[in-house]
Amino acid sequence: MPHAVDAVLQDALRRAGLPSRGPAPRLLALLRASEETHLTLPEVADLAAEAGLSIPLGELARQMEAFADHGLVSRLPTTGPEPVFDTQPEPHFHMVYEETARIVDLHVSEETLLAMLRDALARRPGGVEVMVVLRKPPDGKGEGGS
Repeated sequence: MPHAVDAVLQDALRRAGLPSRGPAPRLLALLRASEETHLTLPEVADLAAEAGLSIPLGELARQMEAFADHGLVSRLPTTGPEPVFDTQPEPHFHMVYEETARIVDLHVSEETLLAMLRDALARRPGGVEVMVVLRKPPDGKGEGGS
C-alpha cells in the first residue's frame, strides 16, 4: 500500500506544479499521517526529524508555504505568534481555545455550527470572538471573478 500512497501524493504534487521527487512527497506523507493536524513550523521540523527527514528549517518553511499556496495544506488564523498549518486542506470549521491555544476541527454541518455558536455566545457573553475567513476559490479568481 505505501507505493499507492506515494503515487497519490506524487500526483497531487505534480498537479500543484511542485516537485514530485525528493523530500516533498515524504514530507507531505508525514503531514498526512500525523495524528496532530494543526502544526507550527517547529512542530513540522520535529516531525520530520523524528522520521529521519533532514530538511534545513529555511527550506522546510519554503516547502510548507508552497504546500499552503497550492492547497495541499492550509494556513490557520490563530491567536498565537507562530503560523499554524492544517494538514487537512479540505474546508472545515475550527474552534480555538485561547487560554490553552488548542485548535479543534469541527466537521459539522452549517446548521450544527450555528447552533454551537449560539450556545457559546449564550454561555460566554462577551467572551466569544468569531472570525470568518473567505478562502480563495480553487480557480484563483476573487469574489467578482475576472
